Amino acid sequence: MIAACPQCQTRFRLAKEKIGPQGARIRCSSCQTIFRVQAPETLPAATLAEARLSPVAAPAPVPPPPAAPKPLPPLARALIVESDPEVAKGIADLLRQWRIASEIVEDGGEGLLRIFRTPPELAVLGAGLASLTAPKLAEIVRRTAELISVKLVRVAVADEPPAGDHDAEEMLEPADLPAGLAEILERFALGAKPSAAISPKASLPMAPKPAAETARPASKPVPAPPTPAPVALVAKPAAFARPVPSSDPDIAAAERLARIAVSDVILYNEAKFAAAVASGNVAKALASELEEARQHFNSRVSQVLRQKRDFLIEELERRAAQRKS
Repeated sequence: MIAACPQCQTRFRLAKEKIGPQGARIRCSSCQTIFRVQAPETLPAATLAEARLSPVAAPAPVPPPPAAPKPLPPLARALIVESDPEVAKGIADLLRQWRIASEIVEDGGEGLLRIFRTPPELAVLGAGLASLTAPKLAEIVRRTAELISVKLVRVAVADEPPAGDHDAEEMLEPADLPAGLAEILERFALGAKPSAAISPKASLPMAPKPAAETARPASKPVPAPPTPAPVALVAKPAAFARPVPSSDPDIAAAERLARIAVSDVILYNEAKFAAAVASGNVAKALASELEEARQHFNSRVSQVLRQKRDFLIEELERRAAQRKS
């Protein structure tokens, strides 16, 4: 049997027994066109001499799936020394948004070894670390000249006193984690601030235009509507944000220690603090809990400053007003 390529007219001799009832697919050796031929007995008599079909179209290539966008490389590296896994995870998630890669260790001594082996750009030191406290860790790092470039952030509570001149550059209260860390990253100029997703404002339906007014005769002027009496506006109370630190370093240190002490009291007496805020007597309700913090506060703040202001009561009332607002 003779078959001809429909594309280049090259003719081929085919054995009849190799062509089944459904025909056979042939690839032209000259132009590589694929076409189908049928056995002569399956064709009408008029077309037996030209048993050829149009070329078989090759299947369209399947485009490859779009490649997933590659994550942007980190801009800095951080070490999180925190014994609470949930707190550490929250800090790591926030750092990831700022394109800062992080490593987590739970022990203070292990954290110090990691800092010495591969100094990170940032170290976040949690409270209540085992084997080596955060103030001592910060002091060792600050006294080491090779680690002067490491930025330190310490989560402070009342039972961990400041390390003096060799403490961390920034202090955070437990209640400020992890959100409060973002402001510190911006001050340190570390990583890249994530761009906030701005949702478009929903378009408001336009008010129907008022119908045209009928012209009134000039003899009957329309009286002007009476001017409404001015309404007295009640100013909203200002938000109870953290006060700006004093320019006096002694007062600023006392204010910071008061924030740490009050945060610790609230942290361990959350239900009692919430009830006292609702009833409006936080100073009286938490007097016994505040007394223990006051003993530690008095041991680190001079009597001259303590006679000028009651730093602890001021901070407690500020936090209560903040909770109520």
